[in-house]
Amino acid sequence: MNRGFFAVIDDRELPPAETQRLCGDVHFGDLLRRRRRYLDELHAAATQADEVIILRSDEEAERLVRRIEAMRGEAVWLRMPTATAPLNMDAMGFLIAKMRYALETMVLSPVQADDAHMLLRPQQMITLLAAQSAKSKRAQVLEIVQNATEVTHDLAFADLRQTASLSSFLSGATEPRAFNTLAADQEIYVKSSMDVAKMRAEHDFYALARPEVQRFLLPTFGYEEKAGIASYRMENLRVPDAALQFVLGSLDKAGFARLLDQFFAFINARDRDAVGRAAVQDAGTQQILKKLKDRLARFADTEAFGRVNAALKAGGVEDGLEGLNRRAEPLITRVLQDHGSDYLAFSHGDPCLSNILFDSRIGLFRLIDPRGATARAEALMHPLYDLAKFSHSVLGGYDFINNELFAIEVGADLRIKLRYQGDGAPVWMRTAFEARLKAEGWEITAVRAVEASLFLSMLPLHLDHERKLLGFALIAQDILNELETV
Repeated sequence: MNRGFFAVIDDRELPPAETQRLCGDVHFGDLLRRRRRYLDELHAAATQADEVIILRSDEEAERLVRRIEAMRGEAVWLRMPTATAPLNMDAMGFLIAKMRYALETMVLSPVQADDAHMLLRPQQMITLLAAQSAKSKRAQVLEIVQNATEVTHDLAFADLRQTASLSSFLSGATEPRAFNTLAADQEIYVKSSMDVAKMRAEHDFYALARPEVQRFLLPTFGYEEKAGIASYRMENLRVPDAALQFVLGSLDKAGFARLLDQFFAFINARDRDAVGRAAVQDAGTQQILKKLKDRLARFADTEAFGRVNAALKAGGVEDGLEGLNRRAEPLITRVLQDHGSDYLAFSHGDPCLSNILFDSRIGLFRLIDPRGATARAEALMHPLYDLAKFSHSVLGGYDFINNELFAIEVGADLRIKLRYQGDGAPVWMRTAFEARLKAEGWEITAVRAVEASLFLSMLPLHLDHERKLLGFALIAQDILNELETV
């Protein structure tokens, strides 16, 4: 067995300009997949190594070269460039574990452009790390490959420098709810769950929509029920969701403008069933206020409630969740009473950014994972609801919390405060959305009041990540503070 086994994650290479529209100006290792950085996934897969070393700059690579030169004794070095990604981290972990026992130079992945995952001897590692250009690195890689053994396995790798491969890699980045599973079968996604009624409603929603609305939806087909599990199928579009592009900062002003155009085109295409203001107010009471009360009551019966409530009170949130609810209800009630719409809208029910597949180059926009309905009347909702769901991503920062890209800081006064990674949505994006709301005839205060209810009502849905619950509550507090000063 080798005396030392070291895994080196080489994350120095930056995405080329043509792919930054998808991933932003970040290292490949910073890409997010189901709430985890790709870098952290790869690190976790390499835990069988004696040490995992991460390189993010040429200076760090130079220091590693000096370290290897100073080491005595035989060791093997597994170099893993993040530009070429293994598509199954469990299989990658098993493969890495086997490399400890390798007796010769091994190639774990096909050479893609100028790089590959390889198990190297010290001098080979030094030579490769010291390469001064892509041309030099490619020459070194090809020379090593010619005299190395290729590992036999079924693990596929993707070159993330290629737009199509990156799109495919990112398209599976959204984390499904705990009660759902997603499986890709070539060009088809299969979504399944033990919640049979929910799966039936999601599947049937597309057929209930008019063609003017269907163009914004991803068609569903192939509904099945077997052994208490329901499933349906969708086309496997290799397009990342808008939430991923949002939190990575890859949505520029032109791309975001296209997203707004498509979203408001969907809003304006929805069926509008005239039912009178009284019926709209009643729908708002049932779909927004009652849901808030029921969800908070449900949350109050959990062990997490006491911990979250105590943390909020200790952090300066007056009366904790009870205080937030006491402030929210009259604001929401007033908004629903003052709202002038006399129609209910055929609604998706959850058009947050993570449920929007979006390609800014061609303006492709597809909504997935609807609230669902098996009869048309079930899809009729208060007209503010879909707007608030979109706003809770753009203005509320939901996707930063859901992907755990946030910190909860304690100030000098011991009050807790929420801080988003990278300061959250840029000012220009918030301003553009608010301006578009106004131009389309919607009141921002009304949308944000409903948005506050969404953050509070989602608390019992995320019990497996209690830190996120604090984040949602603090966002609700910020919205209420804003509305109370209007």
